Amino acid sequence: MRDLQSGGRRRRIVLGLGAALAASPLSRAWAVEEFPSRPISMVVPFPPGGGFDTIARPFAERLGQLLGRAVVVDNRAGSGGNMGTDFVARAPADGHTLLFANDYLATNPSVNRNTRFDPLKDFAPVSMVGSTQVVMAVRPDFPAKNFEELVALSKKRSLSYGTPGAGTSPHLVGEYLSTISPLQSLHVPYKGTAPAVNDAMGGQIDMVYATSPSVASQIAAGRLRGIAVFGAQRSTQLPEVPTLKEIGGPSVDYEVWYCLLAPAGVPASVLATIRAATRKALDADLAARLARLGYAVKSSEPEAVTHAIRQGLERWKDVVARAKIAID
Repeated sequence: MRDLQSGGRRRRIVLGLGAALAASPLSRAWAVEEFPSRPISMVVPFPPGGGFDTIARPFAERLGQLLGRAVVVDNRAGSGGNMGTDFVARAPADGHTLLFANDYLATNPSVNRNTRFDPLKDFAPVSMVGSTQVVMAVRPDFPAKNFEELVALSKKRSLSYGTPGAGTSPHLVGEYLSTISPLQSLHVPYKGTAPAVNDAMGGQIDMVYATSPSVASQIAAGRLRGIAVFGAQRSTQLPEVPTLKEIGGPSVDYEVWYCLLAPAGVPASVLATIRAATRKALDADLAARLARLGYAVKSSEPEAVTHAIRQGLERWKDVVARAKIAID
């Protein structure tokens, strides 16, 4: 009888311990799915083969090696980046769906009325990844060689510049330039950089504003001539192209930045894992590889992403309002 009673007490103790453990934070941590448990989808909200892919794919490859799972680039283009971005904002917050974005996060809310996401509330920033610069390029026989000649030519006839589209960084840089200098030119929006570059080479437009990686090969081949870089320093990819200030224009200190984000609500431990892997991914080897492609590695704390988005929202809101840019 005593053995039966003793056995019953032991069972009650074991059951009690089990219940306590089940309610403990430790058991809840065990219940969380191991991360990463499957391939990670890194959404790039623009078409494949463009400038975005040039930086996103090498980074994704290295990040996947460090996380032990493939990081698959998922191109979800549409609405100036809004479609893919909105998809990630509503994805499960488990870290297996990430967003590779750039400064459109800070421009789209001002220029696109259909923007449904909040770049500051709907995402958890991971890190900056890299940056590049916007270049002004023309066909080789274009008559103007410096800013003074550009301004003089614009007074004789209307000048035009093409960009990858309304509301993109090159477009907004062009609009900003028109507010701080005497150079006035007509914006011609295209659906991507390639058709704008082709028309600049063919003489259908006078100038093309595009990121350095998008025009570097055409400049190297002599099919385009780089007039100026919009930045405080020359591009490492195009060291022969001066800054706008060097050719007599105003100083336009601007860079196109790229960053990694997760949906808001991803567990802190998962974010910590992704952030640690990102820091390791952006090493000297990847930096050298991206430099050859026209990008500077830009690893950072997550707060730097938030700061860049907030700063961009304020900067471009005024430019957009003055230029009356609106996309439905």
